Amino acid sequence: MAIIQEKGLVRAIKDAYRHGGYNVLNLDGDVVIYAEGWCVRCPWNKLPRKALATIVEHLGMIPENGEAVNIEKDGQPQAIMAGVATEEVAGWTFSPAAVGASYVPVTFRGCQLFQEVNGRQAYGVDPTALAIVERTTAEMGTAGVSEGRTLGWSHDGETVMLSAIRKTTWAWDWEKTVWEALESVDLHKREG
Repeated sequence: MAIIQEKGLVRAIKDAYRHGGYNVLNLDGDVVIYAEGWCVRCPWNKLPRKALATIVEHLGMIPENGEAVNIEKDGQPQAIMAGVATEEVAGWTFSPAAVGASYVPVTFRGCQLFQEVNGRQAYGVDPTALAIVERTTAEMGTAGVSEGRTLGWSHDGETVMLSAIRKTTWAWDWEKTVWEALESVDLHKREG
């Protein structure tokens, strides 16, 4: 069972390339690719070929072991200090969580919602970032909730972490009210 969806990862990399850049870290046989809102980690041999080709197209090479590079459109690739990259990646570390959230057939303000399996907290994720996760895994599996701010899936060396949007993200009172109403019901239940 693969977690990473090739087409979705390539789209996310290209989108990040055009809008602020993304980072690639070669870490002891694993590749870590991260941008604003998402992070992917897997062994190099499990990285989808088209994603690898996209990185090589943007960078011109594969980073050496321990090397981290920032890649942006209209700019030269920039080396990132190893300590800084390691610290940034540590913020994306997946830990099997006691709290799990699963996909619900609801979107709000452009975000796909997930709700805690044994609770009612809701989490929104960007659909472009969500496309990195294989559809069956995203819709039928359970994501681990890490510190209430990220959703993550991990299996067989592949890990995908996505930033989660919570009620506090919204600026307007009506948005917070709607979010609270969504959390007041079990969105997993189907009426009928």
